[in-house]
Amino acid sequence: MSERLLTFDLRLRRRGFELQAEGHLEPGITALFGPSGCGKTTLLRCLAGLEKASEGVIRHGGSAWQTRSTRLPPHRRPVGLVFQDTRLFTHLSVAQNLEFARRRRRAEGPDQQEVVEALGVEGLLDRMPAALSGGEAQRVALGRALLAGPRVLLMDEPLAALDHDRRARIMPLVRAIPERFGVPLLYVTHTRDEVLALADRVMLMNRGEIVAHDTVAEMFSAPAFWPALGGSEPTVVWDARVVARDNDWGLTALASDAGRLRLAGISFNTGVRLRLLVAARDVVLTLEPPLASSALNALPVQVESLESRGNGLVLVRLTAGGRAPLWAEVSRQSAAALRLAPGRRVHALIRPQLLGGPD
Repeated sequence: MSERLLTFDLRLRRRGFELQAEGHLEPGITALFGPSGCGKTTLLRCLAGLEKASEGVIRHGGSAWQTRSTRLPPHRRPVGLVFQDTRLFTHLSVAQNLEFARRRRRAEGPDQQEVVEALGVEGLLDRMPAALSGGEAQRVALGRALLAGPRVLLMDEPLAALDHDRRARIMPLVRAIPERFGVPLLYVTHTRDEVLALADRVMLMNRGEIVAHDTVAEMFSAPAFWPALGGSEPTVVWDARVVARDNDWGLTALASDAGRLRLAGISFNTGVRLRLLVAARDVVLTLEPPLASSALNALPVQVESLESRGNGLVLVRLTAGGRAPLWAEVSRQSAAALRLAPGRRVHALIRPQLLGGPD
């Protein structure tokens, strides 16, 4: 069983809305995902102690933040908050914003110089917030939250106002926080790509309730969740680890639950963890492994089930490597020619897509 760092069972009633959310936070990054108005921000505010009308229980480790008889005020809860609008003190310089957080923390926290270097804000320390770009301001806001010494970091769509290039530069910084600073994240986002690039787990919310909570790989590979997660195309997500590099051919070898894979055009050190997405359209089924093919990856797979999709297409659920899910979409004619049926063993030529950067 995974370590549960924070548990909650909360209720909040407002006119036209009711929050009734039960869940837990584990190490790493948990993406809180769901449609607008479902209660994501409200849940973060409840956890931070900003919603005085909330009822229920919040426990962190061996301490209770909220019960029927006790309620810690926001300033006594070891949480860091990062919002979309950064909320920096406009009358203080970057250095003064960071120092303010460090001086007010109630427990041990990271070294200020380490945070400054990790977030790349060394050259911004003398500037005022008004002179910062959106990406720079968000890095400073993140640094201020970390220097407060939080045991949990709550982030409410922090990258929503940034363009693609600025988001791409900040996401690796966010991704590194749990391992580098030992702080778990609950990360609110409405962007599917951010979930895939950043999160270890997904907490799916709808109408004020947590309706599902599992790893990114499990959630994005399950058909029941595809519409809610912003996609309808059959896909799977696999986690993999770099095990070797073939410099002669420019290939990187990966170990995964599906088996050994090879990717071209990337270069990472051995041991680096990567995340891959395989869409059904990028899977070709054959009876025998090819003697020669432009596809780098041919895996033995087993057919688990078949579903008619209309328009002469069949959705095939497969298992690779004994445990990794995989989907393929083939024509009815191809399904017949391959004699596809549950239990049938065939080979899959796949073209994985690398998601985000390394962990």
